[in-house]
Amino acid sequence: MNTLQLIRQVIVHPIDFFYDIQNPKRISWLQGVLLILLLFVAKMLSLIVTGYAFETRQPYEISWVYEFMWIIVPWGAYCVSNWAVSTILEGEGKFKEIFVGSAFALAPYILFIVPVTLLTNILSLDEQSIILFLSNLLLVWCGWLLLVKIKVLHDFELGKMVGIALLTVIGMVIMLFVLILMYGLINQFCSFILDLIKEVRFRY
Repeated sequence: MNTLQLIRQVIVHPIDFFYDIQNPKRISWLQGVLLILLLFVAKMLSLIVTGYAFETRQPYEISWVYEFMWIIVPWGAYCVSNWAVSTILEGEGKFKEIFVGSAFALAPYILFIVPVTLLTNILSLDEQSIILFLSNLLLVWCGWLLLVKIKVLHDFELGKMVGIALLTVIGMVIMLFVLILMYGLINQFCSFILDLIKEVRFRY
């Protein structure tokens, strides 16, 4: 089944989709990577086509690298955290299924964020609540698909599914905190080395 068919299936028949991807032949790592790249493209397009009245940043202030990292880091942390938590609690899902399934769970945002954003060129600021409602609806839709993924892939009951979701979020927060801490320490260490080299050169 090709990627477009899988996107259609996760939108129309999400439960069947997550059951089907447990067959290793139905999905590939590349499809997961492709969906995340499409998510990045959709995000950048939504920033570019935002109506003037709704702009919070000028086009020259948009950083492609920053936006990409804002997508890839939380998503990667989610995949690792969900896999680790579910493995400890005897979940049945494999990392490949979590990796690809989590990417496809973002399909509603990929498909509809640009059309929603285009409405900012038609609506006024007084109608901003419509944009916020539709944007939040997409996020809720994606969140619901992630919950369905947890239940189906790991074969958990409702209560355990909610518990796994909460533990996954806690795991993400811990991982992101450690990454930020490591980044700060490495940055300080590099600055110290550079200052030391400058000092040595100045003296000798």
